[in-house]
Amino acid sequence: MGLGDQLRNKLDLPDVSGGSVEVSGSKGSVEVEVVELDGLGAKIDRVRVRVPRPTDLPSQAEQISERVRGLGERLVPVEVDERLGGGVLRSRPEEMRGGYYEVGLDGSGATVERYGLGDDGVREKQPFTVTREQLGRLVDDLEDGLSELKDQKSDMKTTK
Repeated sequence: MGLGDQLRNKLDLPDVSGGSVEVSGSKGSVEVEVVELDGLGAKIDRVRVRVPRPTDLPSQAEQISERVRGLGERLVPVEVDERLGGGVLRSRPEEMRGGYYEVGLDGSGATVERYGLGDDGVREKQPFTVTREQLGRLVDDLEDGLSELKDQKSDMKTTK
């Protein structure tokens, strides 16, 4: 069972209604700051995924920008610097709708948040709404994008 399924199962518990929701296992951990939760979806302030065996930062940025599609906006790397140990991906400018998603990378994990401009023109964090299914896919896509690449030998066996 992946982190996305574990999170969906936890969100189904009757005592979970908001706040910080965390799950962890051998594949990593996820922490979600839930603003509101109902039977169909959730309003989210932040999603944080960590994995035990991360790949290098450039690979993380490339894999996450290729995998994450459930947000409705494609992500592109803005800055990735291994020397500084971090990176940032954002929504493509032409796809931004009233704000943008930002994924922060720190080598061992990724954080997803949404930002927009306030009335004073200053960047401010905005909660975003996803279905439970979208949230599970987002978590799984981040987990896969952060993790070490699969062994090439096993990939070659499956393609033959």
